[in-house]
Amino acid sequence: MAYITKKKIAKSFHDVVLAKGFSRTSVTAIMDAAHFRRQTFYDYFQDKYELLTWFIDDTLAETVEHNLNYLPWPDIIKLVCYELDANRRFYAECINTQHEIDVTALVGHHLVVLLTELTQTNEPEMAALIWLLCLGIAQSLTHNIVANHPEDYEVLSQDAIAAIKMTLAILN
Repeated sequence: MAYITKKKIAKSFHDVVLAKGFSRTSVTAIMDAAHFRRQTFYDYFQDKYELLTWFIDDTLAETVEHNLNYLPWPDIIKLVCYELDANRRFYAECINTQHEIDVTALVGHHLVVLLTELTQTNEPEMAALIWLLCLGIAQSLTHNIVANHPEDYEVLSQDAIAAIKMTLAILN
């Protein structure tokens, strides 16, 4: 039940950010849109920044971690790119307006989970390489969100897949 409540709050947060902008989004506005009392928000989150982190982590966990055993890894990369592109206005608003939450690092973390699963290694040198590769891909994706002339997400996903394939070839 707690997860469903968090999802409803997160959905309302998403809608309010799109309607009012991140800086004008208040807990009261979120909870009015969710049709919950204000105190319910504080049962689950400290503030809208913690909610933003949870929203991104939950969305990307559904996209990456929940598909690890079901989809080939290139399809998961395509899904991540699609997710970010499909919600471009929301992510752009959050990236441009607030600086407390590092959206790039959150995206990178979920890509690390995917690549760590692919490489099946725990070596510190390998972990550093994977982190830097994933951070670079995440930066490319988040930069594209806020770019004046963004590239098609399919081009970005193909670039990310090519970079991962080259890295995997070097490692093997």
